[in-house]
Amino acid sequence: MRRALVSPLLSGLVIPGLGQIVNRQVGKGAIMVAAASLLFMLTLGFAFHEISQAVLALDGYAGPDKLAALRTQLIKQGVVWLLVLGGLMACLWIYGVVDAWRGGRERDAQLAGQ
Repeated sequence: MRRALVSPLLSGLVIPGLGQIVNRQVGKGAIMVAAASLLFMLTLGFAFHEISQAVLALDGYAGPDKLAALRTQLIKQGVVWLLVLGGLMACLWIYGVVDAWRGGRERDAQLAGQ
């Protein structure tokens, strides 16, 4: 029962794939850690790029509510890719937790059967 609790916590709270590594599914865990890292870096880079473009577009804006103008500019630019990358990251995270929990249960059952 121990791995069934620890593995999903590691995948959910630290990084997806870490629970799989604890369950001795090293290949799957390494791929998930690499995918999560890549998705995180892409999302972060894309967000910085889009925000910097919006700030540059508002250079010299003298209106009363700059934050609302920035939000309007971001919507005008289109942030669909940011939503797509964030959604993929959320799906990977959820899959990592569920898979680590299932793998932990199976590993606990194997250890109890020995």
